[in-house]
Amino acid sequence: MQKDEIARYITSKIGVSPVNFSRGSTEPKELFVQIATAIGLEFSKDISKIELAKLIVESSGNFWHPHFESNGATVTKDGLDAVKKAVDFFLAD
Repeated sequence: MQKDEIARYITSKIGVSPVNFSRGSTEPKELFVQIATAIGLEFSKDISKIELAKLIVESSGNFWHPHFESNGATVTKDGLDAVKKAVDFFLAD
């Protein structure tokens, strides 16, 4: 799956509209805000996108690895896949 496909899967699973990626496959912070809200996490509005993605992953009992993020405050495909697994954990059918 590509990053945009993973994001569409997640937004479908949490019941929100798909998000638009900016140039270079950069996902918007809004995606992680929607996810954290859907799974009931408390977080500060000042938290960065990377910190929020990390919170989502770690709250499911998994680890956030350095290769889950890249320069420019971008979550990598592997990082987004880890977020997807956290969503599946919290919203298991």
